[in-house]
Amino acid sequence: MRKDFFFWLVLLLWSCGPDPIPAPGASILIAPANLNECTTATAINDLERQVRFEWTSALNTDNYELIIENSLTNKRYSKATSLLTESITLPGGAPYRWYVNSYSLLSSEVSESQVWQFYLEGNTESTFFPFPAVLIAPENEAILTLDTDASLTFLWEGHDLDQDIDRYDFYIGRTSDNLVKEKEGLSNSQTTINLEPGTTYFWQVVTIDDESNASKSEIFRFQTEN
Repeated sequence: MRKDFFFWLVLLLWSCGPDPIPAPGASILIAPANLNECTTATAINDLERQVRFEWTSALNTDNYELIIENSLTNKRYSKATSLLTESITLPGGAPYRWYVNSYSLLSSEVSESQVWQFYLEGNTESTFFPFPAVLIAPENEAILTLDTDASLTFLWEGHDLDQDIDRYDFYIGRTSDNLVKEKEGLSNSQTTINLEPGTTYFWQVVTIDDESNASKSEIFRFQTEN
């Protein structure tokens, strides 16, 4: 009888404990539109444009961090805010990627929105740089089992407002700072290569258009199983 009493007492105390703290939700991006030219930007001078960013409210969120990165220089711009819109002045004539992080005062977790890309036109630009390729497979941080022939197919998507992508160069390596050009002049957005099991790899795609404008994708990491 006494054992049953203690069992139910422990169960009661456990069930009456505090509710788990919910993590902040992820915002949905609204503007600038994904993979498009930012036509609503306001010219500040010959070199700079003011861009208005907008996103939706996220559940269980007190504050947001807007993050913008120049895809050519990797220069990063960020702003903390409790609002759902912010205007940032950026150099024109470059592609950008942007996303929003959600924060809660009650939780240490951070939720990230999708990453969108846009092109910010400059006065002297006669052509658009291609957007950095969107890497699809293998996914970042994936752990993969190779086929019997030890081959793996890499997939990505390329986008260019001029629709004049000429080719892709494919890079891979065992460290992120020592990537080797494995394939060049690819006309399709995929390639298959042989790999070694039990190895960590990093890969990247460079997109080149008819005017020899080039942009680098993010670097993804994956691991092959033994």
